[in-house]
Amino acid sequence: MPKKVKQKSLISKVCNHCFAPTHLKFNFSFITYDENFEDEYKVQFLKRIRELSSVPYLEMMNWNKSKGIEIEKISISKQISPSFFDGNSHRNFDSGKYAIFRLYPNDNPILARVIGCLINKVFYVFFIDIGGNLYKHSN
Repeated sequence: MPKKVKQKSLISKVCNHCFAPTHLKFNFSFITYDENFEDEYKVQFLKRIRELSSVPYLEMMNWNKSKGIEIEKISISKQISPSFFDGNSHRNFDSGKYAIFRLYPNDNPILARVIGCLINKVFYVFFIDIGGNLYKHSN
């Protein structure tokens, strides 16, 4: 007598945690460049991205704000690209709390910040602020 074969369900399951990186990732799709973003700053920008993404995320988030990323409630004088909000429910962003890292640790030789948001260990870069005049701290 032939054995009965169990059939697997044809219902696919949605994977909620399929993308679980251990290191920080960067997304440049929504970036707005500062008019003063010169070549020397571009090289430093790449160095900082490499530095921030070279260590495990949890370790990097324990760095102090002069070297790592800080989450701050600030008000920005420019608008985030509207395409960031278009039809992407996975991008839950509290538009007031931004992730910020310094282009130059300890602001030497200039005050410069990279401003964006962190969602699921992905840093979405919104602005590169050369001179530190793009935002004010909110209370």
